[in-house]
Amino acid sequence: MKKYLPYLLVLVLILSLVVGCGGQKAPEPAKEESKPAEQTKEPAKKEYKWRLAQSKASQHPVSQGYNKFADIVAEKSNGRIKIDVFNDALLGNDREVIEGAQGGTLEFAGSSTPNMASFTNIFTAWDLPYIFESKDEVYKAIDGEPGALASAEMEKAGFKVIFYPDYGFRQVVNNQREIKLPTDLKGMKIRTTNSPVEIADYKAFGANPTPVAWGEVYTALQQGTVQGEGNSYSLLWDTKHQEVLKYATEVNYNYSADILVMNKKIFDALDAEDQKLLMDAGKEAVKWQRDKANSREAEAKKQFIDFGIKIYEPSAEDWKVWKKAVQPVWDEFLVPGKAEPTYVDLILKTIGKTKEDIFG
Repeated sequence: MKKYLPYLLVLVLILSLVVGCGGQKAPEPAKEESKPAEQTKEPAKKEYKWRLAQSKASQHPVSQGYNKFADIVAEKSNGRIKIDVFNDALLGNDREVIEGAQGGTLEFAGSSTPNMASFTNIFTAWDLPYIFESKDEVYKAIDGEPGALASAEMEKAGFKVIFYPDYGFRQVVNNQREIKLPTDLKGMKIRTTNSPVEIADYKAFGANPTPVAWGEVYTALQQGTVQGEGNSYSLLWDTKHQEVLKYATEVNYNYSADILVMNKKIFDALDAEDQKLLMDAGKEAVKWQRDKANSREAEAKKQFIDFGIKIYEPSAEDWKVWKKAVQPVWDEFLVPGKAEPTYVDLILKTIGKTKEDIFG
């Protein structure tokens, strides 16, 4: 027994240790706490500050449409995209600002479509006398395939069309005499845009068409360089032309849209999200602007009357005479290379009428 006693003591000691620990296993070494994966931050969207320039008076519906567009863009981008609007020809006349947008020295520019004749002949069809006889016809064409083709054509000249503000129908106004029929215009110097169609219109009416930059027209009327012009009531009133006019004849011989363009390279360099933001803002702005333009035109006509401008509204028989006078303009321009016949046909089909419907 003495021989095995040391072994028995060791065994008893081991058993006592196991019982004392309650049979628990030795604690495992503590694991390191796992750290959450670092969240990747999206890069901040680029901020932009752009300029939009055009020649119309600040209170004109077209100008207000451009201001509205800038506001919508700022709202949609949470202030990330800011567009400063320069009205009243502060940065140049129509041609100067359009050329600035084409060259990239300006991001945006606005102009009436007849002044775009030097960049593309697509708007020659829009200028044809009496091709549009109501705003419904205008909107159907601009919002439809004819408008889409015009925008695509402008891209070839380096522009991205954002939208077409409603400018309005042009009336014949002057400071010499009452005009009832085209023959009453004989020999009178009338200011026109650079549109070759509008120049041809006044030649057909018997007047002497004289292209003058818009910012110089008031002075030209005041000094007798020209005796009249063709324009909408709202634009005339908002630029105080009633001060140098006496007579108006409501003949609606020509509808002029305005056009807001962006330098195409600058537009193309934007990501898809910002491109969509601009185009969506344009759709919202033009809807707002059209309502404004239509209500303002009616208001401006009343202001003309209240001011003492004598307005002659042609009878149905008079209308036929005015239309008949400019029918040769269609014959001159409805040829390939000018007002493309296929494009004119598309416009007429879109608005649901024919040349015969216009001229009888």
